[in-house]
Amino acid sequence: MEYDAILAQAAERAGVSPDDAETLTRASFDVLADRMRGGEAQDLAQPLPEPLKSWLRTDEEIAMGYGANSFVRRVSRRADVPREPAEVGILVLSATVREAVGDQEPSDGTAQLPREYDILVCTPAGPAGEG
Repeated sequence: MEYDAILAQAAERAGVSPDDAETLTRASFDVLADRMRGGEAQDLAQPLPEPLKSWLRTDEEIAMGYGANSFVRRVSRRADVPREPAEVGILVLSATVREAVGDQEPSDGTAQLPREYDILVCTPAGPAGEG
């Protein structure tokens, strides 16, 4: 799936503008890159189109150790949105990327995350308010 299609789908599902979807997407990917080791982030990024791929690049081999609540707070700060839209954006983005690249790659790439992250990376997201 192409970048513009991923953003359009995320925007529709989250009920936000394409610009807001891009902001939430970039913030989510930036924070996820901080939370993953370089090799794992690269594996997750591999099937994704640019610029998503570049947003997941990190040379860090030691992942930052923070939990899911902190992850959402960080996305919220980076996107400059309240917590609830950040949570919705993360869920929508996760589902959209899973559909774009298939279930295997995201599962492999996020396997190192603690189980508390499951709600962020494993919950299907439908149109805003669903999933």
